[in-house]
Amino acid sequence: MVIPLMLIWIITLYSNGTSVVNLNTTLAGEFVTLQLPVQPQSYVMVLVNGSTTAYMINGTSIIIPVLGTANVSVKYVPKVFIKNNFVGINVSNSTVEIIVPSNILIANMTLSIINMNMTNNELVITARGPGEFLYTIMPTPISTPPKHAPIITTHSYNYGIIIAIIIAIIAISSIFYVLMRKREGERGEAISTTALNLNEYEKAILNYLRSRGGSAFEVDISKDLGIPRTTVWRSVRRLESIGLVRITKVEGKNMVMLIKDSQY
Repeated sequence: MVIPLMLIWIITLYSNGTSVVNLNTTLAGEFVTLQLPVQPQSYVMVLVNGSTTAYMINGTSIIIPVLGTANVSVKYVPKVFIKNNFVGINVSNSTVEIIVPSNILIANMTLSIINMNMTNNELVITARGPGEFLYTIMPTPISTPPKHAPIITTHSYNYGIIIAIIIAIIAISSIFYVLMRKREGERGEAISTTALNLNEYEKAILNYLRSRGGSAFEVDISKDLGIPRTTVWRSVRRLESIGLVRITKVEGKNMVMLIKDSQY
């Protein structure tokens, strides 16, 4: 497993209050473990040489099957929290680059700041965790009315409504990623299980792998599904023989990876 000396994750804040975490780098090795800088809100998109790839999440780490040297892209919506009417993001012990548009206000930051500069009217902050930062959308300035019109002065803004809108947008973004993942699966190559004559054990194992993000250890399949180890052993090797899964040794245990989806 070869990992670059310093990975810099990009946290992009958008003008509507949403955010995305992404990483593009070249990795080498069989199974590479990366520390995620922020806990994901839901689905994580992983591309290896441009193709969607199964992965395993272990706490705040993600295990990616690189199987050689490849360009790896990781992208996901981060989990946020609300504090004092601001949106907050927790960053682990990682180096991140935060891209802040002109209408986003950074209210507080406990990260160790390495560098700051302006690029294309956006503030780019390079910082090191652990720590957190809080932000909000700045209210749009009200243009000055004509002199003959009555002037109405507002001294406060309803930040509660702004925060509710941000949370709704983040939830919609998460749903969008899940639907995008489902659509990619539907466009992918599908294999008829009728032609493959899969039995109920084999179908159950395929469903279990989908629910675990595309991979799981053989011992966990047996334990969680209540299927005898010998039956799981025979079933996954038949699935491997027809090209639906790949079996690989990870830390002395058999890990089963879904490499082709099926319809039934």
